[in-house]
Amino acid sequence: MNGERLEQEAAAFARNEPQTAFLLKRLKRHHLPTYKLSLMTAYYTRLLAKELFDNDEDVRRLYRTALLQDIGKLHIDADVLDNRYRLYEGEMLRLQEHPKHSANILEPLIESFAVDGEAVLHHHENLDGTGYPFGLTYESISQNARVLRVADTFATLTDRHSSFRLSHEEALEELYRWSDILFDGEVAELMNRLYRDRLQGGPEKGESRYAGAARNRNS
Repeated sequence: MNGERLEQEAAAFARNEPQTAFLLKRLKRHHLPTYKLSLMTAYYTRLLAKELFDNDEDVRRLYRTALLQDIGKLHIDADVLDNRYRLYEGEMLRLQEHPKHSANILEPLIESFAVDGEAVLHHHENLDGTGYPFGLTYESISQNARVLRVADTFATLTDRHSSFRLSHEEALEELYRWSDILFDGEVAELMNRLYRDRLQGGPEKGESRYAGAARNRNS
């Protein structure tokens, strides 16, 4: 899925949603790489949500949430976002506050149930409590937040603008390696299956080591 197509899909989705469209335009002007990553994260989120939810409105709500989850980065200087892997402690702490900023900006959409506020706040939380901004664990992290965590991580690891970009196969292996530690194992396995079946061209084509390991683990 190329960037132009992702942008077209997001624009079509937000055509009758002026708040969503306005916020996406602001994010694009503020920091283009974050905007592009949000589009990719939302794409993967929607694929996962379609498998998990029967209600189309639930899928749309989580897609909208994924598009806007990083809108709080409007409060962070673009220079800091450009160097997010080489930050001073104070800058890192400020960056890790962005889910709270996102929730504040999105409050009207959260109150109208157009956006899942809990998922916005918790999309960087890890099952083992090492995430941010609250250090939540397991049952305290909702399913929607777990979906966003996997989708965002997969998009980030495979981001062509990243200095540590991984192949899709390598990214899937990272999801497997940290399943049930950082990531929800069922969501991570679903991401693997969707990649093989829908994105890569079918389960017979280039099955990853993740798939074999997951199959062995479940046998």
